[in-house]
Order: sequence, then structure tokens, then C-alpha cells
Amino acid sequence: MTAHLTAIKRYPVKGLRGIDMIDATITPHQILADDRRFVIATSGSFEQEQLEGWARKSNFLQLVNTPKLAELGIEYDDATCSLTILRNGRTICKGALDTPMGRTVIEDFLTAFLKNDIAGRPKIMSVPDIAFSDMEQPYISVINLASVRDFGDRIARQDVDPMRFRGNLLIDGLPAWQELDWTEGQIVKIGDATFRAIHPITRCKATTINPDTAISDINVPRLLHTGMNHLFMGMYLEATDGGTLKPGDTVIAA
Repeated sequence: MTAHLTAIKRYPVKGLRGIDMIDATITPHQILADDRRFVIATSGSFEQEQLEGWARKSNFLQLVNTPKLAELGIEYDDATCSLTILRNGRTICKGALDTPMGRTVIEDFLTAFLKNDIAGRPKIMSVPDIAFSDMEQPYISVINLASVRDFGDRIARQDVDPMRFRGNLLIDGLPAWQELDWTEGQIVKIGDATFRAIHPITRCKATTINPDTAISDINVPRLLHTGMNHLFMGMYLEATDGGTLKPGDTVIAA
């Protein structure tokens, strides 16, 4: 089977769910547009003027410290920068994240929703031209669905939702774990875009959270360690030549 791209996902607000993209314009040395553009801090974490650049994920609300966020669905319109929050499929609130009023609408909901889970008021924050990925560098994450299936079948002994790993590019048709053989600097072509392999993605406690139930139900890091003798799921890539990606594009590691 030829390796191919099955889905493209971005996460406009770090800690909230991802959304599918029908295509993505790849720009050299950049991540996907609007991926991890916004973060949720608490009023005691940062003052707005103090967040001037990239900061570690521990400074913000995310599944590892606020698993209840997994209960929320989202929709996002990049043309208007509007975030819609859903719960049980029902729209709860909507606001344009690039406006003070829109952010306040979302923050008011999160304040009530998380009142028993966090201290302080949630605050939506961003910095122009900064993406709050786990890595400061502009890397794009790739998840091999065969690796996820093999991990679930052989090691976890249950279905494992690939959304636990919050990848940008989901690929299939590659043998399980073969992506970990990509060496640093190796060329990977997806559609008409070109990337270079960086390194495997080390998985943390956040992957223990079930993305549907918000319950910590699979100790992914421990099982990876005992079953595979490593903590990796997925690879970081860096775009070197631009192009447009769409599901179905062929994946070739040179």
C-alpha cells in the first residue's frame, strides 16, 4: 500500500480540540496557519504585556493539567477568527478571538465551566506571528496511523484514538513504526510539499486523557516504555519547500 495523507488537523486554541482542514498551504519554515495561535492562561499566570513570545506549555491550560477541556468541541472560522464552543454537540458560545469582546465571551464561559478545576479567570492570549506548539521551532507533527493501531492492538490491548496525539498530519499505508526510522534531515515529500525529518515526538502524561470522555484511562507513556522501550509516537517535520496538501496526497521518504 502506498503511504498517503489521510487527514490534516490544526488546533487554533492550545488545549482545545483540533479541527479538520480540507487542504493546507505549506510555507517553508512555518507551521500550519493558525495552529496553536491562541492559548488559555489563568489571570495569575501572565499579564498580557508579559507574554511577548513563545512560552512552555506548562504556563497554559491543557489536557495534562485541565482534562475537563476534552469535554468541549469547537468550530473555527479562520476568515473571521471566530471560535465556537460546543458541548454535547450543542453550541454554547461564539466569539472572535482577535477582538476584546469576542475573547471576553469565551473567557466568561470558561470561567464558569472550569470554576472547580482552576484558580483564577481563564484568559485567551496570543502573540503576533507566534505559534504555541510544544516546541519553539516551527515543526509540523506527523502521526502514522499504523503505529497507533499497532500500539492499541499489541500493547494497550484496546482501541486507541489517534486524537490523543494531537498530530497535524495523519498518514496511513506506512508500516507501523517505520516513521521512527526517518533520520534527522531525511527528505519527506507529501504531495508537492517537501519537508525534512527532525526527530521523534516524546509523549507525556497528556496522552493518558481520553479525548472523548476527559478521563485518564490509558497510561500511554508507561505502555510505550514497557512495550516499545521508548516514549515516541509520531515525528516532527520542518517544511523546506512550500505547496498545498490535501488528503490522499502520497507520502514519500527519500
